[in-house]
Amino acid sequence: MLSDTELLDLAEGNLKWFIANSSNIRDKFSNKLIAIKDKTIVASSENTDELLNILKEKGIDDSEVLIEVIPSRNEVTIL
Repeated sequence: MLSDTELLDLAEGNLKWFIANSSNIRDKFSNKLIAIKDKTIVASSENTDELLNILKEKGIDDSEVLIEVIPSRNEVTIL
């Protein structure tokens, strides 16, 4: 199991990759949830339970992935 510091480092790297590639990701995964590990999309689904099941089936620890919701191009996100 990874330490908290290692998990934070992984999350930061995955988040930076996600931000840099968000336009292409949005085109391909609109209205889905995605799981990113090692700067790669390892799973996608339309709901959380299914996404977590896919990760489990692949033997991927969900604490080691970044999960993001990908809105459609028509949605406006207010932060």
